[in-house]
Amino acid sequence: MTALAAGLLLVPALDQALKLLVLRGLASAAVPLGPLGRLEAVRSRAWLTRPGPGLATVWGLWIFAAGALASLSAWFPSCVWFAGALLGGSLSHALETSLRGCVIDYVRLRFWPAFNLADVAITAGALGVLAQMVVATKGAWS
Repeated sequence: MTALAAGLLLVPALDQALKLLVLRGLASAAVPLGPLGRLEAVRSRAWLTRPGPGLATVWGLWIFAAGALASLSAWFPSCVWFAGALLGGSLSHALETSLRGCVIDYVRLRFWPAFNLADVAITAGALGVLAQMVVATKGAWS
């Protein structure tokens, strides 16, 4: 469970620190990344905070998902690092949505929508959890 707690604490801390650097350093300009794209602050509204569901829904879903992933990590210990990354990334988004009313992305590639470290952690965590579950259940069925 230490890995779960580490992801839960480190991912939001790193993501929010990078956002502060980008917001302070790139307030009016973008840093080119060559033909790939650029670094710039892009504000995006979370779909759960649009008219209808509100922050209570965001936090309710996060608490439910955190409990489910913690339980899953107990059943499949190989998932714990991925579950920590997934929870940390989603916690970073939930905190930011609560405090700022939007999520700030800072990597904008020409061929992909803008994203941030929390998005990378969520994607890697979700893919890792799924892969570990497939491997673990495949071994159980054999």
